Amino acid sequence: MRSYNYILYFFCLFILSCSRSSDIKISVFPQEEKLVSEHKIFEGVEMRYPFRVRLVDSVVYIMDLHAIENYCHQFRYPSMEYVASFGKRGGAPDELLDSENICIDKLSNCWMLDANKNQIVCFNQDFNRVIKLNKRLIRSLDFDFYNDSAFVVTDYSGTCRYHLVNNQGDIVASGGEIPLDQRDKNIPDAAYAQAWRSFLDYNPNNDVLAIVTQLGEVIELYSLKEGKLIKVIKGKQGEPVFQYADGQAIPNGIMGYSDIFVGEKLVYALFWGHSLEDIKREIVTVEGGYQNHVKDL
Repeated sequence: MRSYNYILYFFCLFILSCSRSSDIKISVFPQEEKLVSEHKIFEGVEMRYPFRVRLVDSVVYIMDLHAIENYCHQFRYPSMEYVASFGKRGGAPDELLDSENICIDKLSNCWMLDANKNQIVCFNQDFNRVIKLNKRLIRSLDFDFYNDSAFVVTDYSGTCRYHLVNNQGDIVASGGEIPLDQRDKNIPDAAYAQAWRSFLDYNPNNDVLAIVTQLGEVIELYSLKEGKLIKVIKGKQGEPVFQYADGQAIPNGIMGYSDIFVGEKLVYALFWGHSLEDIKREIVTVEGGYQNHVKDL
């Protein structure tokens, strides 16, 4: 179901387009367009790090990654009048330790992924529903609906790229592999998974799952029903760059993609492109994506 769109793309500065790629190819951008944006100020709630924006009909949901009290806030659109907040931060059974992403279902219920508690929570006006994820799932960092009774979640073990999970939280299928040009046998799967941590989006209408790297410029496209890879698109910044030390992958490349949306014919990916060194040295002081990479299917 795709009744919502990502309004955050309207605030990007650039749209970049590219032509059809082969299965694995370095992408180029023959066309660039510059957009102008308008700032909209809303009152009623304080947010530390607005990170996810979802628009459903005339309601906007904004997820605060570093919430003060609640992880998600509702506003009327386009007035941006405050409506409500939910997803209370805390350690109680009905509270969240964190929130990685939000998804809105056909009934306008908001679903949130709490990686620290390893669970997916549905927030409804009348009830909250908690789906405890299988313990084999190691800190899944993103999710989306697969159908009315299942989800697709990212893998953090390094043995695959995604899992299909039913509404009891059990894994029913897994697929994909990290599309490395070369693999160092001395580096374990878990370290590669850390470096290749990713965001995803799924469109059931065309059965396309897109996965993008947070620390590199790589887009992977899969068919979930066929369980196969469609193509891998590597930009000029390439794969995530990291050093392996003390069992950990220490990134030293770039901040890459931070969101992805699969449309009917196009894929939209929000891209930073800043080096981690420039961010650390405060040469780059404004966080967030400033390019919207647009690619056809």
